[in-house]
Amino acid sequence: MWADMGRFAQPHVVALDLDDTLLRSDGAVSPRTLTTLQRWAAAGHRLVIATGRPPRSIAAALPDALLGLPRIAYNGAEVYVDGTKVYENLISVATTRAIVEMVLDALPDCALGLEIDDVLYLNRPIRRTAPYEIADLMAVATRPAAKILFFHQDFDALQPLLEALPREARAMLSVKYDLVQILAASADKAAALRFLAEGWGLGMGRVIAFGDDINDVDMVAASGLGVAVANAVPEVKAVADRITLSNDEDGVAVVLEDLEQECRA
Repeated sequence: MWADMGRFAQPHVVALDLDDTLLRSDGAVSPRTLTTLQRWAAAGHRLVIATGRPPRSIAAALPDALLGLPRIAYNGAEVYVDGTKVYENLISVATTRAIVEMVLDALPDCALGLEIDDVLYLNRPIRRTAPYEIADLMAVATRPAAKILFFHQDFDALQPLLEALPREARAMLSVKYDLVQILAASADKAAALRFLAEGWGLGMGRVIAFGDDINDVDMVAASGLGVAVANAVPEVKAVADRITLSNDEDGVAVVLEDLEQECRA
């Protein structure tokens, strides 16, 4: 829980989910929010992008002023600073291969994907504008995977499959997108954020984290100030210290501006 605003003069980390949190519905960062973030950076605070996106698609979503920020990608499976990977928490080759076999045995018609070395490999074509490669997944699963993913509309029916996953992996279910994402068991945004914060000599109590979807729950819950935007799923709101306005109403800027005002009071 956020406390002792007198300590605000010391550096903090502002962790920002992208889609439906920092980004408006039109995919842009509002001028108000951008100006607020630039002011925080100029004051000596650290800004971090924390997203489920793969590394290849992060830069295109950011305005030029934010391109140099550290990036947590794949829901915490990888971290990049100045374009260099500094952290990874991947699914081992053996576990990846076992999961591919399990999913295709249970769901033979499933369009299944592997994210490996910033490439999405799919076992069959899908309607998707973002680039991907069609491949024999067992043939490409010779390197650790950042993420295994597929879409499904009945999560209840998936429970036997998900409960049988190897203990080295865990499933993250996003109702918002009917998306199943399988990660290494200990991979999440909170762990990746803790790695960065501790490297800067800061604890999670110095983190202000913003999120909206199920992949933000751990990060919002573990941060000194966890913030859910108004359009967040109930699971994020349940662990948040504050609920702000929506991504289309400058929810991120509103909280940061409020904190600035509280410090001046």
